[in-house]
Amino acid sequence: MKNRILFTLMFIASLGQAQVVYKVPIHDTIDLGLPPFIERSIQMAEADSAAAIIFDIDTFGGRLDAATQIKDAILSAKIPTIAFINRRAISAGALISLSCEKIFMTSGATIGAATAVDMSGKKGSEKVISYMREEMAATAESRNRNVDIAKGMVDEELSFTHLMIDGDSIEVQDLEGRKEG
Repeated sequence: MKNRILFTLMFIASLGQAQVVYKVPIHDTIDLGLPPFIERSIQMAEADSAAAIIFDIDTFGGRLDAATQIKDAILSAKIPTIAFINRRAISAGALISLSCEKIFMTSGATIGAATAVDMSGKKGSEKVISYMREEMAATAESRNRNVDIAKGMVDEELSFTHLMIDGDSIEVQDLEGRKEG
């Protein structure tokens, strides 16, 4: 992980004269108060000609409408955007992370579990789940990421037997064994 952070910092340093990097926390519950803060942070970073903006993400999720507003702001940013998942990017946090140009995760961090639920924690209607699945897919596609994996974060019915990591096809059970071992 240290190598990835070092690489990211070297990447940022190579972007030009700007030495400023913004770090913006996205912690706890995603609610409607967060999108204006994120939009202001992006505007300030752009006005300062920042080399990049790092979103420090640790959330179990929250409101889909708020997450969608944040996603739109990040996708519209004119500077490099980096998601640093510091523990978890669950549900709405996964959507926000996918909207960033780069994603880095700490050891043991998780991303996904983006099936829409209501305020009581019950699974949302198929209409809402379908919307979230397509929102995740469109966001992944806009960043040239695997659309099926993004959909799989939402749809419990989708499963994978293999993933491509650094050009190598790896069986999911091998990954699970490595995690346990």
